[in-house]
Amino acid sequence: MESQPSPSAPAKFPISVGKCYAQTANERFGDGARAAIRQRERLSLGLHPTDAEIPFTWPSEDDENQAGPESSIYRLVPSMQSYRNNLTALSQVFNLYFVAYQGHIFVYKPRGVPHQSLPCHPDLQLKPEPSPYSRSVGGYLDPRRPHLINHIITGLLGHEEIVLACYDDGDVVAYYTKNIGRYVFGGRETTGSSHRATPRPFFRENVGMSAWGLAIHQKSRLIAVSSNRHEVVVFALALTSDPFRRKEAPSSDSQGPKKPERRIGHRRNRNWRIVIIMGSDADNMPNICFVDDFEGQAQKVCAIDIKGTVWLADIWQAHQGPIAIQALNQLKSEEFYPSPTRGWGVLALDDSCFMKVRTSEELFGLHTSQVEVIRASNGCSHPLVNVKNAINKIPNNPHRRAAQPVMAQAHPHMLQLPFGFQGPGALLDSEESGGESADEDDFEDTEVGSEEEEDDGDDIEDDNHQDILGAEAFAIIPAGGTFPAGTVEHALVAPFTPHDSFDTLNAFLDDFDGKICEDGTNSDEEILPRKADMTYFPHSGEILETPRQESRMIGFLKRPPCGNHNRQEPEARLAGLKRKFFLLRTYEKDIEMRPFSRTSDWDRRVEFGVVCPDALRFGRFKEVGLVAHFHATGRLNMIALAPELSLVVIGSPIGRVVLLTLTRKAVPSEREEGIWEHGFRVEWVLPTQSDEEEHRRVLRPMHGMALSPIQTGDGDGNELRGGPGLPRRYRLMLHYRNHDILSYELTRNEQTGKLCIY
Repeated sequence: MESQPSPSAPAKFPISVGKCYAQTANERFGDGARAAIRQRERLSLGLHPTDAEIPFTWPSEDDENQAGPESSIYRLVPSMQSYRNNLTALSQVFNLYFVAYQGHIFVYKPRGVPHQSLPCHPDLQLKPEPSPYSRSVGGYLDPRRPHLINHIITGLLGHEEIVLACYDDGDVVAYYTKNIGRYVFGGRETTGSSHRATPRPFFRENVGMSAWGLAIHQKSRLIAVSSNRHEVVVFALALTSDPFRRKEAPSSDSQGPKKPERRIGHRRNRNWRIVIIMGSDADNMPNICFVDDFEGQAQKVCAIDIKGTVWLADIWQAHQGPIAIQALNQLKSEEFYPSPTRGWGVLALDDSCFMKVRTSEELFGLHTSQVEVIRASNGCSHPLVNVKNAINKIPNNPHRRAAQPVMAQAHPHMLQLPFGFQGPGALLDSEESGGESADEDDFEDTEVGSEEEEDDGDDIEDDNHQDILGAEAFAIIPAGGTFPAGTVEHALVAPFTPHDSFDTLNAFLDDFDGKICEDGTNSDEEILPRKADMTYFPHSGEILETPRQESRMIGFLKRPPCGNHNRQEPEARLAGLKRKFFLLRTYEKDIEMRPFSRTSDWDRRVEFGVVCPDALRFGRFKEVGLVAHFHATGRLNMIALAPELSLVVIGSPIGRVVLLTLTRKAVPSEREEGIWEHGFRVEWVLPTQSDEEEHRRVLRPMHGMALSPIQTGDGDGNELRGGPGLPRRYRLMLHYRNHDILSYELTRNEQTGKLCIY
C-alpha cells in the first residue's frame, strides 16, 4: 500500500523557476518599431493613424510593387495575421527558428544561450508561390488576401526533418530543413551567400479549402492536412526513386535461402492522396495527429473538430466508419459564456512518454482528498479524475478569476466570427479594412502600466487479411471519369468486401499497370508517362488517378462534399490497435486525457482519465481596452511534447502556456470504478505574474509557441546536441503579436524527477 502524506503536505512544484529572457520589438528592430506596430493596430481597428506615413502590410505577394519607401519602418517590421493556428516553430535538429509572417516563412538563427535573441533581418526568407489552384479555391478567413499561412510545424519525415506550412487558400508546402540549414549556416564548398541556392519546396499540394491541422509521421513517411471541407487528406509520397522499377523474379541459379518479401505497402512507388471523410456531423478540424499500430506504423488519423468531438478514422482499410469520442458537455466557454466550449487540440501519446511515480499525489500533483472523482454518466462516457485544484496552488499564476462568467462585448466589425465559431467565416483583419471604428479610448486603454513606464522598459495494416482479399475490394475510376461523390458508377471494378487492406490495393494497382501493357500496348509510356499519382477514398474504396490538368484538378478540389455513410464504430474498436495509447484533448481553456487500451478477457478494469478545467483562463475578455485585440483568442490550440522530459507544453493565444508532466504509477491504485495508473501533473503557468508585470505590460495575443532541444556551445552552432551524461534541455519561445519574445529553458532533475525552469 502506498504511503499517503498528510493533506497539508506541500505541493510538488518545480525545484526552481528562474529568469525569463525577453526581447522587445524595439530591441530587435530599433527605435520606432513599437510605434509602427501600434499604428498598424489603429488602422486594423478602423482608427485613423496618427503618424504622417500611412501603415501598410509587409511582406506581401507583390513586394516589388508595394507602395511606400524602401527605407520605411513598415518594410522592416513584419505584419502579423490573426485568428490562425500556431505560427512559429523550432527545428528539432538545427538551430533554426521559423515564423510565419503573412504568406512568407522567415527563418532565423537564434543568437546566444539563454537569451535566444533574433536579429532584425531574417537569415532567410522563404516565399512559397501560390499553387495554380489556390486562386480558384480562395480564402476563408480573408478572401482579399487568401495566400496567408494558417499553421506551421516541423517534424521528421523518414530520416529527414521538414518544415510544413498550410494556407488559407488550401495550399500546403514543405521544405527540407537540411537545405535551409545549408543556406543559413553555409558550407565548406561555398565562400559567400551569393553562391548558395535558395531552398525550394519539395512538396506543394492543395486540399480544396482553408487548411488548418498538420501532422507528420516519421516511420510511415506521411503528411496529413485537415481542411474546412471537414476532411483529412493524407499524402503518402513515393518511396522508390525509379517509378518504373518492377520486382524482378529471382534467378534460377540463386543460392541460399529465399529472403522474405518486403511488404508492398511500405514499398510505395507512386504518390497517394488519401481523402479521409469523417461523420456527417463533423465540423472544421483545427488540429490532427496520427495514431500508430503496435509496430509503430500510422494506422489512423485523429482529428478534433470545433464542437470538441475527436474523430478517429482508418487510413488504409476501406469501408470503415469513423470512431467519434464526444466532448465533455459540462464545459463552457469563458469568452462566449454560456455557449459550450470549443475543441482545439489533440495529441496521441504512447506509454513511453510517461514518467514513473510511486504515489497518487505524485500522479496528479494533489493529495487524494483534493481531487474530485467524476463518474461515468450523462455527458461523460468515461470516469475521470478532476485536478482543477492544482491550478489554484500554482504560485505566481497570472490568470485572474472573474467573479462570474461574463459575455465579451465585441466591437461591431468583429461580429463576423473566425474559424472556430459559427458565422460567415469571412473576417477581414487587414490593415486596410474599414468597418465600424473602435472608440479612441477603447484602443488606448490597453496597457497595464503608463506610457512613461513603457518607455522606461522599452527598449500500414498487418498482412493478416492479405491472403483472403482480392482486387474486387476496390473501385477504380478511370482518369476521364467523374469525381466520386459517394458513387462508383464509373468504376472498372465495383464489388465490395467488408475488410480491405491498403497493401492489397497497392498490389492490385501494380498488377493493373502490368495488365495494361499485356493487353496490347508497347510500354508503360503509352498509357502512363510515369507511375500515376492516385487518389484513394477509404470510406468508399474508390480510387482514381489524380488529375494532372489544372482545370480538372480544380474541379476535383471543389467537388461536392460526400459523407461517410459507414456505420460509426464504437470506441472498443480501438482495441484492434493491439497497444495502449492516450489522447490528450484540449478545449478553449480545459484539458482532458483519456486512456485507450486493448481489453483482455481477464482484466475488465477501467482506467480513469484526467480532466483539468480552467487550466488557462484569461479573465479579462470583458476589459474594454483589450476586447478588440483578444477577441476569439480563448483556444488551447498549441501543443508541444518533450518526450525525454515527459513534458507537454500547451499554449493559448491569450499569451500563456501551461506545463504538464505525464505520469504513470508503478503500481496502479484500485478504485471503486476502476484504476488510477496514468495521469498528469499541472506544474506551472508561463509567463508568471511577475514576468508579465515586467515584460508584458502591453498585453497582446500570442502569435506562436515553439519548443525544441537547446543549442550547444555559444548558440551559433548549427546542430542541437546534448552533452554526454547531461539531462536534455529544451528552449521554449513565446512570440507575441507585438513582436515581443519571451524565452525559457526547461529540464528535469534526473534524481528527483522535478521540473526545472531556468
